[in-house]
Amino acid sequence: MIANASSLDQVGPCANNVLDTALLHEIIAGHDEFDATSVDSAVPPVVAAAREGASGDLRGVRIGRVKQFARPGTQDGVNEVIDAAFAQLENQGAEIVEVDCPNFDNVMGAYYLIQTSEVSSNLARFDGMRYGQRRGDDGSRSAEEVMALTRGEGFGDEVKRRIILGTYALSVGYYDAYYLQAQRVRTLIARDFTRAFESVDVIAGPSVPTTAFKLGDKVDDPLAMYNFDLFTLPLNLAGLPGMSVPAGTAADTNLPVGLQIIAPAFEDDKMYRVGAAFEAGRR
Repeated sequence: MIANASSLDQVGPCANNVLDTALLHEIIAGHDEFDATSVDSAVPPVVAAAREGASGDLRGVRIGRVKQFARPGTQDGVNEVIDAAFAQLENQGAEIVEVDCPNFDNVMGAYYLIQTSEVSSNLARFDGMRYGQRRGDDGSRSAEEVMALTRGEGFGDEVKRRIILGTYALSVGYYDAYYLQAQRVRTLIARDFTRAFESVDVIAGPSVPTTAFKLGDKVDDPLAMYNFDLFTLPLNLAGLPGMSVPAGTAADTNLPVGLQIIAPAFEDDKMYRVGAAFEAGRR
């Protein structure tokens, strides 16, 4: 794994069930003195929380449903599965509370300005001189030509697109107008979460707006690809833990839908308890 966007990158476990995910989480979590983005903080009791949640009892738990996640363009089949998921959580004893996060409407622009800016900075090291592969160094080319050939072959179209966008956003005359403004929006999104968690324990909603699309379908439409991340970007910008658990199958595509569960920072155990309870309720 290499640095992509340092303030957004995170390692996350993936497993067949919530408890196995928690067991893996407990192993890889914790402070690493060699990682500048690693936080020296106690690891929440995620395994104990997952085992507690396996009872399926959610009495006393308040779950937020974000008003802004009910967006036009979300697939009907996804909406139906998520509605059923909230009904199940309520049947298990949870209280469902609508929360208003108005700055989520600006998440797309803020995320991709910050992400592309950090990508352009982090990936600049892969120039064929210091890191990564080297192409065209046959003694007849200048350093600039070798760099161009190396990056041309080593980076795919989407990576090149993000590097160019990020370099533009960080350039003289545009830094304040784009990158700095995006960081301000990031702060507002984090404040929306802070206010929401004053009244709820976790937040839940769809993981993505649609079910999986066919391989190659959106290659020529980057904006459609970016919109696919719409519901996961807010917690990424705010630095919060989130997980996606299987919630059912969309009737209109017969493909799986995920329920996203978001917890406050450093309170991952709350997310695991709710995730395990929801999983138990679907059995």
